[in-house]
Amino acid sequence: MTPAATTPLSAQANIMLAQLREALARGDVDGAESHAEKLLALHPDHEASLVFLSANARQRGDNHRALALAQAGQQRLPKSALLHFSLGAALAAKSQHADAQTALMATLELEPSMLIARFWLGSVQQQLGDAEASLHTRMRALALAEREGFLMQAGRLPLEARRHIDAAIEAVHHGREAALAAVWVDLSAQHGRDSLRRIRAALDRYLGKTHFDPPDPQQRPSFLFIPGLPDHPWFERETFAFLDSIEQSTDAIRAELLDVLQDETELLPYVDMPDGAPAAPAWRELNRSPRWSGYHLFRHGERVEAHCRRCPLTTSALTALPLLRIPGHGPEALFSVLRPGTHIPPHTGVINGRLTVHLPLIVPKSCGKLVAGGQARSWQEGRCLVFDDSYCHEAWNESAHTRVVLIFDIWNPHLTAGECAALTASIIAIGTFNDRYGGNDPMRES
Repeated sequence: MTPAATTPLSAQANIMLAQLREALARGDVDGAESHAEKLLALHPDHEASLVFLSANARQRGDNHRALALAQAGQQRLPKSALLHFSLGAALAAKSQHADAQTALMATLELEPSMLIARFWLGSVQQQLGDAEASLHTRMRALALAEREGFLMQAGRLPLEARRHIDAAIEAVHHGREAALAAVWVDLSAQHGRDSLRRIRAALDRYLGKTHFDPPDPQQRPSFLFIPGLPDHPWFERETFAFLDSIEQSTDAIRAELLDVLQDETELLPYVDMPDGAPAAPAWRELNRSPRWSGYHLFRHGERVEAHCRRCPLTTSALTALPLLRIPGHGPEALFSVLRPGTHIPPHTGVINGRLTVHLPLIVPKSCGKLVAGGQARSWQEGRCLVFDDSYCHEAWNESAHTRVVLIFDIWNPHLTAGECAALTASIIAIGTFNDRYGGNDPMRES
């Protein structure tokens, strides 16, 4: 964040600033406040001192002083997002919610990336009785916070800031729960609530109503963990007789793939995330890189029409299978192209209710392996591999040539038809809710 313009500090003020920082480092808040007061006497427009003193006053309940400091600072530095935020927070503390909303919205106009201002604004909008606007604001704040890793650092924030974040999380959970309740009336009537208890338990965990982890520490789906399913990462190919048909089409599918590889302009990097995302350091080598790329035939449940027309035999073979089909979310199917000497680092998928299938199409000699749940398997052209990607998994192409597999998703065979229906309806409801309020789709790997 770029600080607002202030008068250059004198040598004496720089000494006071260093003393202020030293006091904060040793936890001496009173001493830091004393240094900030002296610094402010020398430089009345010193942004950091104004913000610090206003926040301190607010946190000890002196809302009148907090407001006076923020107002004085905002008048001196009208382009300071931090002082607009201090003003909004002080107004909110005095229950002047309409004025607080104005100040916080001005903060975000000046500095859209100030996430804590979004959380504060969501609380203020709730106090004003605008539940719809509050939910939009809070959902957007949480989506950005998740993408940027902000929530991982929330424990270091002051208690009053954490309260606004917790309130946002609770409000979003309540909103999702209400969206799910509407579809579960019909689901329970149609399938019987007891027969859907595993799905209910998974959703309760997602909504923060209960907490339990998978027994295997290697299994950590980012969205839903359905308890009671067999806890093994690999599924034997023989379990899925319907895969015979697509394996028998391997040569035809490979021919269409080779045509695609003649012109690679439509291959897109498989990994494309903001540089500041929590997972970005682990994916630095592959982020936005052609070393691991994909050519999607189905993406988020939609046909990629141009690609399907180009690969009609592959598309036909896929559509004949019992793929995981959830409108707006599945199926997913793509040619996965892994360049020589490339390692896909350990990661997990979103849900253990689906399985991932690899149909190997081009497998160079001494290519490498796919590891899921600590167990390694090798690719064999024309022979499907089936695994649960909610387990930690990684892959290597150790050869000097490109490896390509066709990837698609199917349902976990240990789910009942009723459970698949319940998952489908629930994921659609959550997706619709998230889309309405600006949240992330939890079925999309982040």
